[in-house]
Amino acid sequence: MKTSYLFKIIVIFAILSTISCKQKEQEQRQDFVPANAEDLTAEELKTVHVDTSYKYEYRTGTSGDYDYNYDVSGYDDNGNEVTGNVSMEDKYGTGTITNADGEEVEVNVEWTGYGELKATDSDGNEYELTVD
Repeated sequence: MKTSYLFKIIVIFAILSTISCKQKEQEQRQDFVPANAEDLTAEELKTVHVDTSYKYEYRTGTSGDYDYNYDVSGYDDNGNEVTGNVSMEDKYGTGTITNADGEEVEVNVEWTGYGELKATDSDGNEYELTVD
């Protein structure tokens, strides 16, 4: 009889612990405001979500389970400024950048460091990018 009583106490404790952890996690996500909140539009702020298992813990917009979209800026091989948007899945991705001449260029992208990316177009031109 003591074993049955002890088992019930352990089960109740485990259930209460699980509920408590889930509530705490949800509270953190609802109260979260990114450091650059003043740079985000009202629509982007509505879609902020946190995922600490990734390099960047929060994202804006809608995305698949492992596909994240970033605005980027940087420079081409000649030092000319470029801007664009890339979609990343794990370490690699694709995107479109606008070069100094205003032309849109399709690129393949890979992470090279924290917030840093290297892009290459079909002609072999390379671009050093950072996440905005």
